[in-house]
Amino acid sequence: MFKKQSIIPAVLWGFFILYLTIKPKSANDFHSPIWLKDFHPDKIAHFGFWALWYAIYHLTYLKQFQISTQTKVKSKQQRIFIVIAILFGATIEILQFTLKWGRSADWLDLIADSSGVFSAFLYFKWRNKG
Repeated sequence: MFKKQSIIPAVLWGFFILYLTIKPKSANDFHSPIWLKDFHPDKIAHFGFWALWYAIYHLTYLKQFQISTQTKVKSKQQRIFIVIAILFGATIEILQFTLKWGRSADWLDLIADSSGVFSAFLYFKWRNKG
């Protein structure tokens, strides 16, 4: 039997991501120097936040499915989380577009989000094979 409370850290991290990406922009937000105008550190942040989100999910919730008879359950749970994370990223971009709180929707953010989730997934898949 799995422990539902083990999902709490991942849910909390998801709410933290939501807060950071939806909160209205303020004058104190990070601004890139002019010489970095073509470099987009927010894409790295998106990639990192979503990769860390999958890592938290994997290390707290999926860790309990280590018995070989539970491999199918773990695989299904991984696919479900990846879909949820990508849909969550898409929803955030739609909210940024519609709410007009000083945030702008950028579909490259969704690509960075998805890349972060997939990269973390592939990392754990590779690490667990060795």
